[in-house]
Amino acid sequence: MNTPVSSAHISRCEEILHLLGNATSEENREGDCTLVQKARKDLEKIRQHGDPPEITVAVYGDTGAGKSSLLNALLDQPSLLPTAGMGRACTSNVIKIEENKTSSDFEADIEFLTAEEWRKELNVLKGDMGQNDGDNDEDAEVYDEAHAKVAAVYGDFELRNLDTLLDDDTETAKLLGTVPKLSDSCARDLQDKISTYSETTDDDCQFWPLVKQVVLKVPDSGLCRSGVNLVDLPGVGDSNPARENVARKYMQTCDVLLVVTKIQRAVDNKTVKHTLGDKLFRQLLMDHTKTVVACTQADDVKPSEVIRKLKLPQAAEWTAEGQRYKKEEQVLQQKLADLKRDKQVDCSSESQENSLIQQQQRLHAAIDQLKREKTSTCAVKRNEFVRNNILHKISSPYTPHDQDYPHDLKVFCVSSSDYINLSNLLTCDDDDDDKPPVFLSTEDTEIPGLRTYLQELVWEKQKKHGMSLQNDFQAIIDGILMYLINSKRGRKALKEELKCHLDTLQKEGQLILRELDSHLQSSWFAVLDAALDEATQEAIRWANPTVELWARPVNKRQRGQGGLHSNTYKATVRRFGIFRATRIGYIINMNQDLADPFVEILSKEWTPRFSEQAWIETVKSKIKEPASIAITRCTEAIIKSLGDSDATLLKDLTQLKTDTFRKLTRLDSLWEKTIDRQQRAVTHMITDFIQEQMQSAYEQCMKEEGPGAINRIKAFMASTIDQLKSNMFQQLKEKITVSLGQLKNGFMSEAKEILEDIVEDTEKQIMPLWQTQDEPIYLETLEKSEGLIQTLSEDFAKYKNGLHEPDCHQSSSSLKRQAGDIPTFPVPGSKLVKLSEEREKSGPE
Repeated sequence: MNTPVSSAHISRCEEILHLLGNATSEENREGDCTLVQKARKDLEKIRQHGDPPEITVAVYGDTGAGKSSLLNALLDQPSLLPTAGMGRACTSNVIKIEENKTSSDFEADIEFLTAEEWRKELNVLKGDMGQNDGDNDEDAEVYDEAHAKVAAVYGDFELRNLDTLLDDDTETAKLLGTVPKLSDSCARDLQDKISTYSETTDDDCQFWPLVKQVVLKVPDSGLCRSGVNLVDLPGVGDSNPARENVARKYMQTCDVLLVVTKIQRAVDNKTVKHTLGDKLFRQLLMDHTKTVVACTQADDVKPSEVIRKLKLPQAAEWTAEGQRYKKEEQVLQQKLADLKRDKQVDCSSESQENSLIQQQQRLHAAIDQLKREKTSTCAVKRNEFVRNNILHKISSPYTPHDQDYPHDLKVFCVSSSDYINLSNLLTCDDDDDDKPPVFLSTEDTEIPGLRTYLQELVWEKQKKHGMSLQNDFQAIIDGILMYLINSKRGRKALKEELKCHLDTLQKEGQLILRELDSHLQSSWFAVLDAALDEATQEAIRWANPTVELWARPVNKRQRGQGGLHSNTYKATVRRFGIFRATRIGYIINMNQDLADPFVEILSKEWTPRFSEQAWIETVKSKIKEPASIAITRCTEAIIKSLGDSDATLLKDLTQLKTDTFRKLTRLDSLWEKTIDRQQRAVTHMITDFIQEQMQSAYEQCMKEEGPGAINRIKAFMASTIDQLKSNMFQQLKEKITVSLGQLKNGFMSEAKEILEDIVEDTEKQIMPLWQTQDEPIYLETLEKSEGLIQTLSEDFAKYKNGLHEPDCHQSSSSLKRQAGDIPTFPVPGSKLVKLSEEREKSGPE
C-alpha cells in the first residue's frame, strides 16, 4: 500500500526549499526565509506522522466463552493460542497479537514482572493463604487460587518460608524484569514454547504468574497486516497491580471492544450487558468505545428448538420430506428382510440385494444431506434472531433519553470450529479434531464478516489519516507555488491595504475563538458543572450504605443485595479494593461501588456531550462555517484592492481561498486528537482517585489479624468512609473540573493554532505582492523553483489518484538534474530578469 505522501515527494519539496533558502540572505528576503522555515516544519510533521495508523481491539469475555478459538480463526492460525479443550482456563495473562514486520517467523516477547512487583504480589498471596478460616466455597476459593499461583512457580512450599522463596530461587529471580524472546517458524511449536508463560499447565515449574504480558508477532496475517492489533484480556481484578494496570490501560485506550459471549447466553437473555456488568457497560457508554459482540459456538444448535421458537416456514417441507424418506427406508428394509427369508441363493437374488443396499446408501446420504441443510438453516436463522434482538436486551438506563445501546453496535454470531474446518486449515495432526461442520460455507460462520468489519474500521481510519496528510502536503506545495507566482507582482503601494485585510481576518479569527469559548462554557461545561454538583451529593449520600452492604450477610441468590464472605472481604482490601472471584464469576470493586452513584448521575450529561457527532457539529457551526465566511470576505477584499487588471492573479487568489478551505479540514481531527482521549482519561481516573483516597484504609485493614479481624475491618471501613466521604467526593469533583478546564483549553489551543496557521499561510502567500525583487540571481532561482514546484504538484496529483508513484531512489538525482547549480550570474532571456528590467525602467507602482 502506498504511503499518503511518498518520501520521494517530501525529498523533492525539501530540495526546492533548499534552493529558495540559499538564494539570498538579504533583509528584504525575510518573507522567503519565513516561508522556508514554516514549510520545513510542516514537512517534518508529515514525515513524523507518515506511518498508517493502527487500531487496537480489546477482546473481553467470560472464561470458556471461546476467545482464543475466535482469535485463532480470525488469524487463520488454528494452533496459535491454546484453547480450553481440557476444561481449564488457558489465557492467564494479557496477550497482544500484532504483525511481525521484521521476520517470517512467529515470535513472542515475554514481559516479566519486576522483582519488586512480584514481591508485592507474594505478600498479597501470603495474606490470602494465612487466613484459611472460611467454611464455604467462596472463601476456600481465595485460598485455593493463591496457593495454586505460588505452587505453579515454586512447587511444594511451606507458608512460613514464603518470604524467602524469592531470594532462595535464584533461577526464577533471574527472569524477573526481563523480556525474553521466543520464535519458531511453526505456530503450534511456538504455542508449546510459550505455554508455560501464558497458561495453566501440568509442568512442575510454570511461569505464567510472573508474566505481565505476552506480545505475539504473527507473520502473513491479513488482519494484522491491515493494521489491526488484537489484545486478549483475561479480565480485570488481577492480584498483581502491574498486570491489572496493563489490562485496564488497554480497556481505556482501545479503539474497539470485542465482547465475546456464548450464543446460548444471548438466546437465554444472559446478554452482553450481563457479560460486561453494569459498571463496565456504563463506562463504555461514557467512553463512546466502539463495541462489537461476537456470539460464539453458533454451530451448537438444536434444530427442533429453533423450529419451535422461530416457527420456521421450512418446517412443514422438512417434515414432509423426512416422512417420505422414512417410508422409503421402511420399504427398503422390508425388501431386504424378504430377501433374507428367501432360502434360494442364486445370482439373481444376490444382484437384487446389492441393488437394494445401494438404494439404501443413497437414501441415507439424502437423509444426511437433509439433516445438514436443516441444521445449517436453523443455525443461520437462529443467528439472525440473535442479531436482531440483542440490541433490545442490552438497553440501559444510563443511555441518553432511555434509548438502546448506540446504533452502530455490531453483532456477529460465529463458529470458529466450523470456519477452521471449512477453510481446510487443519493439518494432518489435527485429523482427530475434525468434525462435520454445521454450516455450509465459511461466510455462514461469520468469521470472514467479522474480520472484514475490523479491517474496514482500520481502513477508514487510515483513509482519513491519509487524506489529512495529503491535504497538508498539497497546502505546502500550493503555498510555495502561490508565493513564487506572486513574487512576480511586487506592488509596494498595496502593502498597508493588504495588511489591513489580513489584520481583519486575524481579528475575525479571534472573535470566532471567543464565541466558541463562550458557547462551550454555557452550553457544555456549565451543564457538566451542575451535573458534578448533583453527582457529588449523590455519592456522599450513598457512601455509608455502600460500605454497609459489603458487611451484610451473603445473599447467594442476589449477589448485589448481600455482603461478602470474610476471606473474600479480606482478599479484596489486600488488593486495594479490587478482587476477581473466578469461581463465582464476577469482579468485586469497592472503589467502583463507591463511585457508582457519582458516575451514574454524571454519565447522563457526559455521554451525549462527548459523542463524536456532537463535537463535529460544534466544530462545523462554531468554527468552520464562520471561518469560511471570514476567509471569503478577506479574499474578496484582496481581489477588490488589486483590481481586475490581472486575470491570472484573480484566478490564483480564488485558488488561495480553495486551499485555505482545505486547511480547515484539519479541524475534523480534533475530536479524536484532543477530546476523545482526554475525556476517556477523566472518566477512568474516577475509580483511581477513590482508590488513592482509600489506600490508607486498605493498608490498615491488611494489618488486622487473629480472632475478630473481619469485624474490626468492617467497623474500620465504615468509620473511615463516614469521615472521608465528603472531602473525598468534593476533591473528586474539583479534580474533574480542573481536568475539564484543561480539556477545553487544549481544544481551544488546537483550534487557535489552526486558525492562526491559516492567517499566517495567507500572509506568506500574498506578501510578495507588496515586495519588489530585483536581483537577477534571486529572480532566476524563483523561476527555476516555480517550474520544479509545478512539476511536483502535477506528479503528486497523479500519485494521489493512484496513476503514478515516483521512484524514491531516482527522484533526488532527477531533481538535481532539473535544478542544476544556482547560477552566479543572470541568465540571458530569463522571464523574471526581463520583468525586473521593466520595473527598473518604470519605477515602483
